[in-house]
Amino acid sequence: MRARDNPFAVQRILAIRYRLAGATWEELLERLAALDFRAAVVGSHGHGKTTLLEDLGGRLAERGLRVRTATLRQGERRLGPARTAALFRDPHPRDLLLVDGAEQLAPLAWWTLRRRSRAAAGLLVTSHRPGLLPTLHACRTTPELLAGIVADLAGPAGEEEIAELFARHGGDLRQALRELYDRSAGLTFPSAARRGSPSRPGR
Repeated sequence: MRARDNPFAVQRILAIRYRLAGATWEELLERLAALDFRAAVVGSHGHGKTTLLEDLGGRLAERGLRVRTATLRQGERRLGPARTAALFRDPHPRDLLLVDGAEQLAPLAWWTLRRRSRAAAGLLVTSHRPGLLPTLHACRTTPELLAGIVADLAGPAGEEEIAELFARHGGDLRQALRELYDRSAGLTFPSAARRGSPSRPGR
């Protein structure tokens, strides 16, 4: 099977957007406004923080904010010149700063980001732990969520199979979908991911 034909290929995963539970998008945006547009999306690995951040950014851009983004990978303790420029070059009071992976920042780098963001319209971050900023939304996954995503991508799967897959990966949908990619590709070991396998679950 070609990578692009795999039902769990990255481009198909990314087409699935965040499925908000427990609130409407309007309610979430109202809460963000009440927090003065300075808040965190919190959750464990593979629980959808990045996708929710992207979707919030899109909705806020439609409302006239200028969305500026930066992403930190594991072990990156500073923004560095490129990400600093992406966030702060040509500043404008309607800038909304989105920082994915903010918990990676060293204390001084985080303090600097918060200080420099005061002139912007807001600062919205993702983090694996609460406490950086007031929590806007805590991302959680369930077997039912995984089942719905799998059904959209490849058709319904057995309830027991989904429950086992969910438990095996501790609710990390990124890894669960990676295993399904590998199965569809005919790989022996789920960890042997190939080019085109999902880098995140879209949730």
